[in-house]
Amino acid sequence: MDNISSKKIVYIEEFDKRDIEGNLLCRNIGCINHPKLPYRRYCSKKCNREFRRSYYNNFYWDNVRLKIFKRDKYTCQICKIDYSCRRRKWFNRHRNLECDHIVPKSLFEQRGYKFDTLENKVKATIEFFHSPSNLRTLCYHCHRRVTAGYLRANHDLTKQK
Repeated sequence: MDNISSKKIVYIEEFDKRDIEGNLLCRNIGCINHPKLPYRRYCSKKCNREFRRSYYNNFYWDNVRLKIFKRDKYTCQICKIDYSCRRRKWFNRHRNLECDHIVPKSLFEQRGYKFDTLENKVKATIEFFHSPSNLRTLCYHCHRRVTAGYLRANHDLTKQK
C-alpha cells in the first residue's frame, strides 16, 4: 500500500528533448523553443496539437486502438454508448471514442517497469502501455470523468501525507 500513497503523474521521457545545458525543449519535432506555461512539455498550443496528432496517428498505436475498439464493439465500456457504422469508418479520428488505460500509464514504475534502456522501453510498452488487458474503449466524456477521478484521488492521497 505504500506504493499507492506515493502515486504521481509522470511524463514518459521518451520524447523529451534537451538543449546543451540540459534544459527541457518543446517535444514537437523540429521545435527548439523551451516549454511555456500552461504546457509542461510544449512551447505552445500549436506544438502540443502537432505532437499529439503525430503521436496518436502513429501506425503502431492506431493498430492497438483498432484492436481494442473492435474487441469492445465500438462501445463505451462505462456508459455503453454504441457508435454507428457510419462513424466506425473514421473512428481513429473521432473525438468521442478513446482508448483508456485501466491502470494509468503513470504507475508503470510501481508495476515494476523501467524506461531506462531500449529493451526496458519495449517491454514496458508491449506488456503495460499497449497491453489489451490494460486497455478499454471509452467515450470522450467517460474518459475525462475517469481521469479526473484518478487525479482527484491522487491529490487527496498527497494531501493526507
